[in-house]
Amino acid sequence: MTHLRDVKQIKDITMEQFPMMKDTIQLLKKHIEHVEMEPNVDYNLKCDTAKTTLSEISEKAMRQVKEQILPLQKMEGDNVKERKEHFYLRVIKFKNEFQ
Repeated sequence: MTHLRDVKQIKDITMEQFPMMKDTIQLLKKHIEHVEMEPNVDYNLKCDTAKTTLSEISEKAMRQVKEQILPLQKMEGDNVKERKEHFYLRVIKFKNEFQ
């Protein structure tokens, strides 16, 4: 479960940083004419592609983890319901002893 949480947190933090990266790229292009960059590379496009790739990888990882965890969560939920029912019956039995 912690892996699922970590992937979600890292994805959210990184996704928030993409607009700042794009703004920085635009600012550099606007104010610095002789930036040492790879020729014929659109960094805005690279940034958008990286954002899309991150989303896809994150969703794929989370889907796989959720598929593995879902049966365990259901089984544990059923166990909790069973223990609750057993406890309820014990409480009723205990109450009846005092009446």
